[in-house]
Amino acid sequence: MRKEKRIDIKFSAKKLETSDAALVKKCRRGDEISWNALVDRYQRLIFAVPRRAGLSEAQSADILQEVFLTLFEKLDEIERPEKIRSWLVTTAKFKTWSAVRSEKGFYSAQTEEEMEFEMASLKDEAPLAEEKLIELEQQHQIRTALKELEERCQKILSMIYLTEPSASYAEVAEAIGVGSTSISPLRARCLKKLEKILTS
Repeated sequence: MRKEKRIDIKFSAKKLETSDAALVKKCRRGDEISWNALVDRYQRLIFAVPRRAGLSEAQSADILQEVFLTLFEKLDEIERPEKIRSWLVTTAKFKTWSAVRSEKGFYSAQTEEEMEFEMASLKDEAPLAEEKLIELEQQHQIRTALKELEERCQKILSMIYLTEPSASYAEVAEAIGVGSTSISPLRARCLKKLEKILTS
């Protein structure tokens, strides 16, 4: 997973939570497009949970599949669709911890409190730091909001903030067909549009 630059924008999660609830309700009606959108929105976040606990890419991919299979099976039982992000992260943590404990030949955690305590004692480097999960969740919200911008703004912000290494202003200018001196004001305007979407 490559490191991403931070887009430092303060925003409310209200818009996305409403969107999550709507997606879950449509998924319950068998809407395949909504299901794919939900998977696309959270697959990076869910994959990051086992990876940061030290599991391999193959193991993490298996857990990703298990989490969404469990979601599919329990879709009608979820009482608060607007909290689906928290449900997915908690489920991923449980499945990750079960895999870690199974490898070591120990019992599986029976409660969320027990799991959190045991995970905190892992010697892996900040395996599931809450701050990192929050950062990943914000990245997902930013990526979702980016899709609502016009194509040029999507390209500008993605090239500057979401690629590694980030593109130079000259490279961005060439990609969108403008002079390099135009990129700074365009970037500023695009960031303002993005912030408006995130805080609305």
